[in-house]
Amino acid sequence: MSCSITSVFTFQIESTFDEWAKIFDSAEADKRHSEFDIKPLFRGVSKEDPQKVIVIHQAPEGNVQKFVEANGDWMATHRVDLSTMEESSWTSSATTESCCD
Repeated sequence: MSCSITSVFTFQIESTFDEWAKIFDSAEADKRHSEFDIKPLFRGVSKEDPQKVIVIHQAPEGNVQKFVEANGDWMATHRVDLSTMEESSWTSSATTESCCD
């Protein structure tokens, strides 16, 4: 059994947040997320920079990265600047053996 990882991504968009959120919240995005067992927990926009977005997901370890690799072209067509993407990963425990407890 793999660990569930909470991933925090920030990136720039080249549209308004409302336009981007409409795509992120779409049935198509839900389908693509579910293919990788990804559960979006939060998406928001920076109060200081309306082009900076944060997305927090929970998924089995490595699945969000696989999603980005498989769907990068699709994401770019929705005006996501993939070159600005930054990621941090979080677990409930620092040890691999207990991170899934």
